[in-house]
Amino acid sequence: MKKLSIILISWLLVSVSWAQDTENEDLDIIELELEKARPKPRPKNTAAPVQMENRENNFSDLANLVPFSEVSVLQKRFLPKTGRGQIFGGLSLTTNDPFYNTVGATIKGSYFFSEMWGLELQYYNLSSSEAKATKELYDVQNIGTDSLSYTKEYLGVNLLWVPIYGKLTWFNRKIVPFDFYFGVGGGQTRTHLKSGIGTFQLTSGQIFAISKSFAIRWDFSWNFFSAKAMNEEGSINNLFFSAGASFFFPEAKYR
Repeated sequence: MKKLSIILISWLLVSVSWAQDTENEDLDIIELELEKARPKPRPKNTAAPVQMENRENNFSDLANLVPFSEVSVLQKRFLPKTGRGQIFGGLSLTTNDPFYNTVGATIKGSYFFSEMWGLELQYYNLSSSEAKATKELYDVQNIGTDSLSYTKEYLGVNLLWVPIYGKLTWFNRKIVPFDFYFGVGGGQTRTHLKSGIGTFQLTSGQIFAISKSFAIRWDFSWNFFSAKAMNEEGSINNLFFSAGASFFFPEAKYR
């Protein structure tokens, strides 16, 4: 009996010891699996991309952008004018005289102190012929227009202001830069009846740059002066349209 008891006790001890070892092995396996499944901390250098990704989707920062009114686009003008002269030659005609067709040649010389400001000397030499309405007025009603004044010459000086610079396309084949300018000045007008008439002038036009030395130009010049009209002294205005070519000098080497 004693031997049987000793054998049973020994068997129980061995079984308990084996069960404990098995349980410990199972716990080690479970801990190992949990360690593998546990998320690992990201390295410090990967924090920036995550933060940038979050910021890309955060549109609240747009409120801190600089207003467009405070953003300037710096672009060099294709046709620089500062410290350069311009010689313009073209044809002119009067657009608002119903009694005479007045056309002629125009020469203008200018010098620019900056891209926006310059002085210009102008000379118009014009020739006039009777319009169809004038001939009909004489033939039908025997009314002559010899007493009406028409301009023969004009010589004056203008202050030029060039506030607008832009570009346009020529049939989607070429980009043409241009300047839009305004002018104010005065001079003297000579009509077929009188010379040395004080004149006030307003002008506006465009310069289309073909190269840094050559351009196509047109403008409207509005001359106001006092002269005889129908045997009476009165206020007269001539609206001239001029078109031609401009040459700039010296050569632009700084752009």
